[in-house]
Amino acid sequence: MSEKSSSGGGKKFSISFRIDDGVIDHNNRVFVARNVAKERIAENITYKSENIKDKYNELFSQAVKEYNDKQKRADRKIDDYFKKMKSSKKEKLFQEIVVQVGDIENCGIGKENFEVAKKILDEFMRDFEKRNPNLKVFNAVMHLDEATPHLHIDFIPVCHTHKQGLSTSVSFRGALNEQGIYSKNRSLTEQTLWAEKEKQTIQTIMKKYGLFRDYKNIHREHLSVDEYKTAKQQVEQMNAHINELKKKNPEELTPEETETIKNQNDFLRSEIQKRDEKIKQLSAKVSSKFMPFAVYSQEKISFICEELERQKIPYVDERNTIYVPEYALNVCGTIASKFRSVKSDGIRENIRTEIDVLIYSSQNFSELLDKLKEKGYEIKEGKYLAVKSPQAQRFVRLKSLGDEYEPVQIEKRIANRDKFPRAVERKSQNANDAEQKIYAAISQTIVAVTTFKFKPRKSVPKKIYCFENDENINFLSQQLINMRELGLDTREKILETAENLQNKINENSATIKELYAEIPKLKERIADLKQNNSAEDNDELKNLQRRLQLIPTHIKALTNEMSDAQTKLKRVNDVLQTYENIIEGNYIDNMIKAEREKIDKAEKKQTI
Repeated sequence: MSEKSSSGGGKKFSISFRIDDGVIDHNNRVFVARNVAKERIAENITYKSENIKDKYNELFSQAVKEYNDKQKRADRKIDDYFKKMKSSKKEKLFQEIVVQVGDIENCGIGKENFEVAKKILDEFMRDFEKRNPNLKVFNAVMHLDEATPHLHIDFIPVCHTHKQGLSTSVSFRGALNEQGIYSKNRSLTEQTLWAEKEKQTIQTIMKKYGLFRDYKNIHREHLSVDEYKTAKQQVEQMNAHINELKKKNPEELTPEETETIKNQNDFLRSEIQKRDEKIKQLSAKVSSKFMPFAVYSQEKISFICEELERQKIPYVDERNTIYVPEYALNVCGTIASKFRSVKSDGIRENIRTEIDVLIYSSQNFSELLDKLKEKGYEIKEGKYLAVKSPQAQRFVRLKSLGDEYEPVQIEKRIANRDKFPRAVERKSQNANDAEQKIYAAISQTIVAVTTFKFKPRKSVPKKIYCFENDENINFLSQQLINMRELGLDTREKILETAENLQNKINENSATIKELYAEIPKLKERIADLKQNNSAEDNDELKNLQRRLQLIPTHIKALTNEMSDAQTKLKRVNDVLQTYENIIEGNYIDNMIKAEREKIDKAEKKQTI
């Protein structure tokens, strides 16, 4: 079910982006599967419907001719590039992606978001070839006659950089490379990175409608039982359809039907064989009962899930329990036994800080992930999104960093990211000249933090980092408070106040010394008067005794005054020192220098 996002009140929908085998006759409703509502077929939107063989001729005929003209041996010439690619084991004849926003619960037929999902997919499709100039679309349709709106986009990936062979040829990897997408490692292939880039395009479109992406578990490699049944039914219907066409008199066949038998028969049979084999191999696994495997460490859960993915074992991750097929329960136990905890508190805190700071320079959560990637992070999406910093050995789930690092909460924090800087700008406009210099320093500190010129420090270590919890910014904010409470609106006033407070401290200190020196003298005089015991000395005795009793109270009052003056003097000196550093123009530079010295000292300590 869709749910309200805490970021702007928008709803959250999943994005499905699947690279599929593709069956053109199914897409174009030459045959109709059971899950299709025939009365709504006319509502489907066809963007392109070109004959694939004609498309091949359009794209590659010139390159084939140039290649053949260079060949001296006839057996090396290419007679039919389309036929050659149909039997190729390296590249598919064409590629298909199936794109969907939301699910049957929130975007299905009759749901309030059906039309919104349709508009999002339409906008995504219309700019597809502009974003992907090397992916030549020959067939594209939006199905509105099934449970939910979805796109089938069929394209031929074209590469122009081959040094040998054809100057223009079919290569999905080469096509993506020419579009600037390169594999980073085994898990981040060109296709994976491209798919994520396209998903981000969908996210951008979704946000126009106030929608946000819902990250669901994408680790299940295998289809559900119902999906297998549907796939099998579709394959059977394809077979039946072609067989019926073959029974017709050739003269009664339409050109499209003739083309279907001629060009697609072998291909469809191949697809049938592959799908049947896949169903046969996995049906036992899919029907296997899922069993719970309890784990109470987020780090351990991440470790187990990574290995399950590597071994292509389906799983469902629910808080402190991993559900795996019964046949894989022992495997899960073996994986868990190999887990060794790594001291990663420092790494985890660094990840928190990186995310905290990037929040202030990102427009949305997707852009924040891109910036993490630029900094060398690896991102793993799924039900629980995880990241791995360049210094770490394992992925860390965002949810394990704390509630404030859940994707929805990060979106909310990004939405409020400009609140503090705008408040600084607003207050600066009504400030006096001296205060404006402090406000300017706060703004410069914000820029220095967001551009990673130095690592920020928290005022309260246990709380998340934000500008309101920045030690340097809070220090500057305190100076503004000092200036207002102490009436320090000019440099001259700061100096004058500091001088007056110092004089007050000196005066009180001198008076306190005099009072302490007076105590023994008073005691001696009182003792003499008591010894004489004359009536004339009674009044003097009483006055001296009263004065002696009041001296501690007087000293305490002077001490309190002096302490208060010292506190104020410290505040004034902080203002003065800060003000002077800002005036000299090296306030930020000094912080950067101090941070660099701190890092150098730590690195030096490690090498000893």
